Amino acid sequence: MTQTSSIQNFLQQTGSGFQVFDLGRRIQPVPENIFTDFETGKIPWPWPLQQQAWLGMMLQQQNNDELVIWFVRLPLDNRGYLDSKIRHDFLQRLQTTESQDNKTGNPYGFKPKPEQMAVFHARAAAQFNQPPSRFYTHARDYFAGISGYDQWAFVGFQGIADMAARLQQDNNEQLLASALPNLPAQPFEALCQCLEHEQIGDTLATALMQKLEQLLAQNETDASLISYCLRALSGSNQLQQAVQTVLAHRSATHADVLAAIAGRGWIALSDEKQMLVYLENLAQCVQGQDFFTAVIADLVNIPGMQQPIHQSMRNPQRSAALARAIGGMFKQFSS
Repeated sequence: MTQTSSIQNFLQQTGSGFQVFDLGRRIQPVPENIFTDFETGKIPWPWPLQQQAWLGMMLQQQNNDELVIWFVRLPLDNRGYLDSKIRHDFLQRLQTTESQDNKTGNPYGFKPKPEQMAVFHARAAAQFNQPPSRFYTHARDYFAGISGYDQWAFVGFQGIADMAARLQQDNNEQLLASALPNLPAQPFEALCQCLEHEQIGDTLATALMQKLEQLLAQNETDASLISYCLRALSGSNQLQQAVQTVLAHRSATHADVLAAIAGRGWIALSDEKQMLVYLENLAQCVQGQDFFTAVIADLVNIPGMQQPIHQSMRNPQRSAALARAIGGMFKQFSS
């Protein structure tokens, strides 16, 4: 194969089709122009996690329909950009290593969690017009209530992921929206883990909001289920309202809830007022100073988050608790 100076060109030359996915905060396809601008150093990575770009590179082979997948994590500099030396080293490994299993090589390769793998394979199959897994029909029957909502133990996670990746097919969105009020905790959590990577429509988002409001109204708050609900709403146009509602609730100081907002619903914090409310709750979290510092360190690396964070931290109306947490954070950064 002809040597190339571009990762994207290499992918184009290797297969008959390719798609790069972000696997960091949400599993989502990366537009070609975004990846090109990132690779050439024009923009920082839009979705950094732990100061790395987590990628799934999927190629359709030229002689058949088989998909080849490489999982890659590329370190970012302190501004979120890809260092040209890292890009060159990674590209050299792709071009010179014959073994498919080692093409990504150390230190760039990684193995996604099983849930991520299921969602990724579901998205990949849908994108390349391949059929869903054998678990798909069983999952649809379950959410239709055919076998009873208590019979969830044998529903394959891959089937749920396939449904989430095909919301606009087979009436799946309406099916899931109708099932939501009846689901036990375990299948509800599994469904939310899949939906958090999808753009969902108003029908399903409204059902999730109703579920969220019911959870918030309970005397004994289940912060874990609230966090799953928020994550599932992260790809909806009701995310802003959901985050605002939760931040006004007593569950907002729980680590699971705070992590869900920062990890999946950070877009809702782009407003300075909303960010200040979030930081006030973060400062009250029982996980303490280390958790506060870690969340801020993660958020501040996301493009567009620096300004609302800095403005909120300088807000003269901030509480004494928040001021102490900010002071503790700077001590940790300087130590």
